[in-house]
Amino acid sequence: MKVIKLNCAAFAVVGMLAASWSCAQGGNAVDEKVASTSAAAMSSRAKAAKAANRALARKVLKALVRTKGIDATRIFVKAVDGDITLSGTVPSEEQTPLAIKTAQAVEGVKSVRDVLRLSTQPTE
Repeated sequence: MKVIKLNCAAFAVVGMLAASWSCAQGGNAVDEKVASTSAAAMSSRAKAAKAANRALARKVLKALVRTKGIDATRIFVKAVDGDITLSGTVPSEEQTPLAIKTAQAVEGVKSVRDVLRLSTQPTE
């Protein structure tokens, strides 16, 4: 009789341990799901920011191409959160301030950094 009671007690303890272990595992699964959802949201935000940067850079470049007096064929535009960097070369000194002014006028531009250089190649 004592053996049966001990066995019942042992099974009860094992059952409680198994139940608590399965609850703990379920908690980890929830934590992992929250973590993966959070990582996916961060990844989604990063992709959206990259797309917005590319779109703004295209808008600025389009404005440069459409502006009379600017040869934008060798101008590169980089956008990061509304901050624009103009790099590359221009054939004449007059084009640099015009390019900066044009970029500043584009909607969504916060600041413009000028890294443009004067081209040493003769224009054709």
